Amino acid sequence: MLAVDWKDKRRFAPKLARDEVDPIGTPRVLANFVRDGDDTTANSPDPMIETVRYAELLKILPDKIVNNLEKARLAREGKIQMMKAGLGFEELLSATITDGTAIASSSAEARLQPAILIPANYMQPYGNSRFITAKARGRGTTLTTGATMVFRHRIATTDVITGTAIMATGAMAADATAQTATMWEWDSGINSRTFGSAGTVFGMGRAGLAWHSAFTAANVALAFAGSAGSATPAAVTWDMTVDQYFQFTAQWSLATAYSIQCHMYRLESLN
Repeated sequence: MLAVDWKDKRRFAPKLARDEVDPIGTPRVLANFVRDGDDTTANSPDPMIETVRYAELLKILPDKIVNNLEKARLAREGKIQMMKAGLGFEELLSATITDGTAIASSSAEARLQPAILIPANYMQPYGNSRFITAKARGRGTTLTTGATMVFRHRIATTDVITGTAIMATGAMAADATAQTATMWEWDSGINSRTFGSAGTVFGMGRAGLAWHSAFTAANVALAFAGSAGSATPAAVTWDMTVDQYFQFTAQWSLATAYSIQCHMYRLESLN
């Protein structure tokens, strides 16, 4: 009997469908929606679907997405029925299973959760845009000295906190009445606008703090986030041809016994 080392067994293992998938960002034609001579009526030909690659795609997608794609393909509702269906997906990039490290007694900007690596070309999918959302929940403790809090999303080619700010809130002041372990929430969205090494994204978000100071229009405005803080938002440069670390941070204005901690965090992608 011939003994086979476990490392050699890999030579005999069947390839998985996922092993055949091109690297992220590789351009491939799945369906040709526009051809010479086509008209714009409902009687024009259906899209030319590259059936081999379409079949490979179906092998690796979740059942729900496969069902939706097949329903769209078979519906025959107009010339571009599959495009109308979106040919899209929702992907969970990260979700917490443990509490984040508390930011306490410090005025330094720090991570509420570990950075997430966004691979090169992920933000520039072939023929479409990319939209990612971040949602977080946690708790905080304040004093009576009126410290402020700023949330930020940043990117950097290394795992550092000093990279490009995609968005930031204004400086949200704590109420004069001290709070103990009261809750906060965060909701943000970022979509790619232009692509390449000088690509751009547009990001906006909003924070809700149980300890935010009394309601005024100015205080409400500070809870919104954009590329220029709570001022008018604008597009920000994102080099999409290289890996980028995506950060979610918070920063107190005073190095006293204030504390904030993240309990729930998820990063999702829509395409």
